Amino acid sequence: MEDLPSQEKLISFEDLASAKGYLPQRPNRGDFKNVSHILKGKGSNGKPINLRFDVKKIKNLKQSQDWMWIEFKNSNGELGWVHGDSHFVVFERNLDFVVVNRKELLQMLSSGKKVRYDLPFVNLAKKAKYRIYKRAGKKEEITQINIKDIKSLESCQIWLKKDAASE
Repeated sequence: MEDLPSQEKLISFEDLASAKGYLPQRPNRGDFKNVSHILKGKGSNGKPINLRFDVKKIKNLKQSQDWMWIEFKNSNGELGWVHGDSHFVVFERNLDFVVVNRKELLQMLSSGKKVRYDLPFVNLAKKAKYRIYKRAGKKEEITQINIKDIKSLESCQIWLKKDAASE
């Protein structure tokens, strides 16, 4: 994996949203479930809009750029972030943010064509690709899906970090 210029490591979702003409804000605690950002902008009709985003930040630079974690149930056994109140889910990667409509993502995951709900749960993270992974003693249900599947969704947009860096 190549090292990133230090400038690109510092580009945040807020920086990029601002460069795209949105006014990013943090929601008030408790207003929404699984919403990390609200972007204020103007719709195609010129009227103000508020779009809700759940940004899944990159945990470390060695994290896989091809496999994204999806949470169906959280550690308390409650509905996970894929069932939250956001309009869009954003997966941060080293060089970009992959933005997708949450409902379209959920519809693809629920279709039964990708994630294998019919097979037993797996107990090792490395076996979680398209399988439901549960840790011993935890109530969470998560899986990994390939970024290609996310990119194939109609709503998918790639926001390059270099676009904010060049502003």
